[in-house]
Amino acid sequence: MNRKLFIQATGYLVIVFFITSLLISCGKEEKKTEVKDKKQTADTSGRGSVTATGNSAAGKELFYMKSDVNNIACADCHSDGSNSANPMTKYFSNIQGANKRTSTYHGKFTGEEVVKNAGGATICWEFYERKKTPLTEDQIKALNDYYASVAAANSPVEIKYETIALPTRDKTKLKEVQKSVMELKGDAVKGETTFTNACGTCHGENSIVKKVPSILEDFEGNVKSITYNVRLGDGPMPFFHNPALTDQDIADISAFIMKKSGK
Repeated sequence: MNRKLFIQATGYLVIVFFITSLLISCGKEEKKTEVKDKKQTADTSGRGSVTATGNSAAGKELFYMKSDVNNIACADCHSDGSNSANPMTKYFSNIQGANKRTSTYHGKFTGEEVVKNAGGATICWEFYERKKTPLTEDQIKALNDYYASVAAANSPVEIKYETIALPTRDKTKLKEVQKSVMELKGDAVKGETTFTNACGTCHGENSIVKKVPSILEDFEGNVKSITYNVRLGDGPMPFFHNPALTDQDIADISAFIMKKSGK
């Protein structure tokens, strides 16, 4: 009888040992996966270093990451489908499925160049966000992966618009646009609303951008200079194409700015 109990007890011990070993093994695997995931979604705040290689999580972090130079992020101007509450996003191209487009940045990048430049993000990164080092290959791949992850069924393969800023800054055409705007009667009330939506992120009282002077205080320009900046852009300020901002919109914005600055 005792021998039988001994055999049963031994059997139980073997089973307990087997289950314990299995649980420990699973715990180690989960820990390895957790460490791997942390590496893939490393923090991209601060100076924008990225340890992840080509995954949508890292791409999303890059898309929303604020520049340490002027506090601008890609998501301030472009939509990924979830940040459309930001009024600025309606004036610029969205990034949903941008890696599959036949061309981007008004035809500057075509074919394979679209992917190589992350849909034009290489320009935004250095020119608008003023980053001192270019996007790495890993960062470009991560952005492309993020574009793919947020693509919609109706994501456009081509986005075309009218602009005199690309492929070169057409200052001859600008004179025609300036004349057209100056002939229009601006509505300061409508201009205030349009200014808030299109310009307020950078130039409003609650500007999120570093080192941007308020153009509502002691404004020294005129309708011509406003039209110049809107249609061609100026430094980190992006250009606004037509019809995202129409000539009438510019006339209204100008009327508001001139009234606000006491001119």
